[in-house]
Amino acid sequence: MGNAFRKVIFSGLLAAPFFVFAQTDSTKNLKELVVKGYDSNVSVVKTPSSVSTLKLKDIQRFDNAGPVVLLNTQAGVRIEERSPGSYRIALRGSSLRSPFNVRNVKVYYNDIPITDGNGITYFNQIDFNNIGSVEILKGPSGSIYGAGIGGVISLSTKDAAAGKRINIASNFGSYGLYNQNLSFESGSKKTNTFLGLNYSKYDGYRTNSAMNRLSLNFSNTFFLNPKHQVSTFAYLSDLEYRTPGGLTLAQKDQNPKAARPATATLPGAEAQKAGILQKIGFAGIADQYNFGNGFTLKSAISFSINHLQNPFITSFEDRNEHSLGGRITLTKTFTEIPLRLWLGDEIMSTRSSFEMNENIGGVKGKYNYTDKIKSLQNSTYFQFEYQLPLDFMVSGGLSLNQQKYNYQKTTATQTSNVILENPKLPVAPRISLLKSFGDSFSAFVTIAGGFSAPTGLEVVSSIQNSPGYNGLLAENGLNKEIGIKHFSNTAIWNFELSLFDQIIKNGLVRKLTEAGNEYFVNTGKIGQQGLEFSNTFSIIKPDNKLFVKNLQLKSSLTLFDFKYLENISGTQDLSGKAIPGVAKTNIYSGLDLDFIPGIFIKFDYYYLSKIPLNDLNSVFSTLLHLGNSRIGYEKSFSKISVKIYGGIENIFNEKYSAGYDFNAVGNRYFNPSPPRNYNLGLSISRRFN
Repeated sequence: MGNAFRKVIFSGLLAAPFFVFAQTDSTKNLKELVVKGYDSNVSVVKTPSSVSTLKLKDIQRFDNAGPVVLLNTQAGVRIEERSPGSYRIALRGSSLRSPFNVRNVKVYYNDIPITDGNGITYFNQIDFNNIGSVEILKGPSGSIYGAGIGGVISLSTKDAAAGKRINIASNFGSYGLYNQNLSFESGSKKTNTFLGLNYSKYDGYRTNSAMNRLSLNFSNTFFLNPKHQVSTFAYLSDLEYRTPGGLTLAQKDQNPKAARPATATLPGAEAQKAGILQKIGFAGIADQYNFGNGFTLKSAISFSINHLQNPFITSFEDRNEHSLGGRITLTKTFTEIPLRLWLGDEIMSTRSSFEMNENIGGVKGKYNYTDKIKSLQNSTYFQFEYQLPLDFMVSGGLSLNQQKYNYQKTTATQTSNVILENPKLPVAPRISLLKSFGDSFSAFVTIAGGFSAPTGLEVVSSIQNSPGYNGLLAENGLNKEIGIKHFSNTAIWNFELSLFDQIIKNGLVRKLTEAGNEYFVNTGKIGQQGLEFSNTFSIIKPDNKLFVKNLQLKSSLTLFDFKYLENISGTQDLSGKAIPGVAKTNIYSGLDLDFIPGIFIKFDYYYLSKIPLNDLNSVFSTLLHLGNSRIGYEKSFSKISVKIYGGIENIFNEKYSAGYDFNAVGNRYFNPSPPRNYNLGLSISRRFN
């Protein structure tokens, strides 16, 4: 993305307010779209950053489909699934650091952080049948949320409507797909309760790719009085999925359903029963109290326990983790001047034990060693927001951060000395200026610093496998962003457009030894430039008087130019090479068509340009044109609601991978996804007064 292109975009952004201004005076919000943003809880138009929001109706559009098709509708967001149940998420970045799990992204659930002290989020344990809203804050948000250059994902459980309700939903599909969800909701002036039980099963398209998950979710909010509310949240999950492993191009073309085969020196994925077996429990409580005089205190504390077994081709890992965390924020809203202040702290501690054994056909074999690591992550933050004349608003903040690791290795015969890792973390500042044009349009500019410390797994694997390990540094970046946004419930067209330019120093990149063992190194500099555009056309707004009662078109466009600015790897100079795993162009288009009898039609189209699969940019994926559709019938009676639907995924029968292995040893880059496949679903909801 050259300078000329950048100038054109900036010119357009600067001119756009004058083009849209004439529309905004007559376009008043009937109901604002309020987002959490930087913990400010204001209209999305008043939030000086790029924010994606998915409400309950957006999530229900993809009933039982999981997070991949849902989140990939958003500009700047990419979620990959190398095998069923194995997710990687990239917000404005690559997934080079994430062979599995979610790293470099902070995740909150009901305002409680679920990213542990190691910097890891087990996103695949979350059942999206229980989610009521998703908010994605893109770009560095360290001024109030701590670690994570990519951004922040905030999830919220469904809010129960007044009264009581029981919901039952089933979904069946190709390759043994089966989902069953049972939930109970209860809402009143004093309490709001949600309880959900979900079972998911999938035999898989490829050999050794089956998945099973059983989860239980509970959330409850007590409204003690108009000034005080207490919320509790907990979930239990038992997940097992197999990992078929990557294939070479020749292997993929010969038999895309195959698991990674054996070699002369190593057994195959099926013989070793490669996969993940994980049980996790999480519980948290949050309190919000309004003291009066403009003071509000929000606090939360959480605890989690995790047991994970990973039979891999070369080893059998047995992991045990315990995490304890908390967050507290004091807010002061002044009445005599248009000023708000925030002061808070977030801390997360995780104790992990990684026991490594031989893998004998999926059974734990001879004991090798145990890695023990204690992780502590802390962020103290301050933020302000001040309303200026002429509808300008300035806001900003900064955080002071620390990350500590205490590492020790134990074998059958000896215990190593304790290794202390304390990567220096930068101060994370942010300054933003927003100009409002009426109630529904705004323009903003933001400069924000962000960082991402090496995770506990990255530290351990690098100590074990990196040649000449000398510590890892936190990657840090400065993001410059400008954007415009328009939202009104009465408008036909709503949109958001943003352009960002970010330089990341000490970027963390995943490497592999000849045996396939991973480690991480810091690169010199990574350049990230991008354009994100999302918009919605409400051609026919919901109207029960019309035969076609709703017609809506949605689309998003992502243009990225991510490359190594400085990166010397051995004798190779990778400077100027594109970052593996990042497509230059990503397009989504969606159609919603609803008819008065209750019939609905949904269609989604995803386009992804070629993706470089290695640092040398010598191997690329193919272009992707992916189509999904769903047609169904939905009807509400006095106390019962019924929905039945049928769907087709991969309509164009594309040969593609929903997730690749980057810089793979032996050129095993490819994880083939299913060809055209089908699903049926039924849901029934019964309301009790």
